[in-house]
Amino acid sequence: MNFKTLILALSALFCITFSSSVLNEVFGQIGVYKRDTISMEAGRVNDVFYSLKTGSKIQQMRSDWDVQFSTHKYDVTIRTNGSQGVALYAYPNSGLAGWNSIDTTGLFMWPVLYNSDKDWEMGAFNANGTGSELDYGWGVYNMISHNIVGDSLFVIQIPVSSSEFTFLKLWIVDKNPTINKYTFKFANLDGTNENEVVLSCNDYETKNFVGYDFKTKAFVDREPASADWDLQFTKYMTFYENIMWYPVTGLLQNYNVEAASYPLVDTTFMDFTIEALDSTNISTIGNYWNNFNGTSYTINDSLVYFVSDQESSIWKLVFEYYTPSSIGKIGFRKMLLEDHANITEAGGVSNGKVAISPNPATSSTQLLFTANKPGMAQVSVINLTGQTVYTQNISYVSGLNTSNLDVSNLPQGIYIVSVRAGNALLQNKLIKK
Repeated sequence: MNFKTLILALSALFCITFSSSVLNEVFGQIGVYKRDTISMEAGRVNDVFYSLKTGSKIQQMRSDWDVQFSTHKYDVTIRTNGSQGVALYAYPNSGLAGWNSIDTTGLFMWPVLYNSDKDWEMGAFNANGTGSELDYGWGVYNMISHNIVGDSLFVIQIPVSSSEFTFLKLWIVDKNPTINKYTFKFANLDGTNENEVVLSCNDYETKNFVGYDFKTKAFVDREPASADWDLQFTKYMTFYENIMWYPVTGLLQNYNVEAASYPLVDTTFMDFTIEALDSTNISTIGNYWNNFNGTSYTINDSLVYFVSDQESSIWKLVFEYYTPSSIGKIGFRKMLLEDHANITEAGGVSNGKVAISPNPATSSTQLLFTANKPGMAQVSVINLTGQTVYTQNISYVSGLNTSNLDVSNLPQGIYIVSVRAGNALLQNKLIKK
């Protein structure tokens, strides 16, 4: 999954979102704080998948999987459960010919491979790549079959208790993207108890990943549908101060979610920019909102986040407390700033609204919209007698866009702003002061 879909399409070519200052959401009006709390339970043993829009909290045990595979047809990400003690080593002594004679001499001197905490698609297995565009870490793209064919062997450490581990040898044999299937093999280091497993990702197509537990030899369907959550409260590995890998508790953003961090500001801060929203770093929120002083955790009280959720609605997020030692509670308040959720899908003319801010406007205002691919649109301003008093052609990119609209020469009054792209027509009222 190498791109981000921000919003439901209004047509095959174009989609536009809108906000309303009077729309009531599940958790109240725009511009009103709502407090919420999640619990990861004692010891922070659970992940919580959270929806900003609905407040839904889906809790899942974190220790029930060892590796997880991307379910997207054209993605080859394989991740490990590093924060639970899973450690992955690329076998340095031979290629695939060494499968039957694994030599683990010096194992603990081999570098451990962990997932990136910045990118969902850079899993621990993918970190073994050479840098070639055809090398995905565990395998290489075959230009004839179009399969990704495993070319590396791995040794993987699997926790069986809080203080006990077992080691397996592991070979990701291939992935056939046409039918969206992985094949992998694993066995004890001495070759006993060898298993070959086939994973059909089509069985989990609404999820980002599906897990596998080597202890039970079973797939683990633990994630909610990707469209149903924005933030994952979890424990993950981070490269602490560029010195060592270390487990931390924090938040990771879903594929379809962007965030911006504003440190060293008062929590009343509101002056964010859309351009600051970052979809490439999944730990923009991360664990930066809390500080550990050696004995206890405190909240960073000069930090504000702004988040664009699955439907591109904009939220403000401020953390208030963290009690990790008891039931793993995290308290925060959120504020809906712009609602882009209620979009009318139409293959033709739509009565949806384009966001306009500020509105009323004196000299200039901005149009806010998203598109699922680049294109051109015509912006028109129409007075109440039906006359078009302003037109402008604009280009837009895939994703969230803003376009300036100069209204300085318009007389005071009420206007209709119209945006047309192909057969999609969206309008909203503009008040010129």
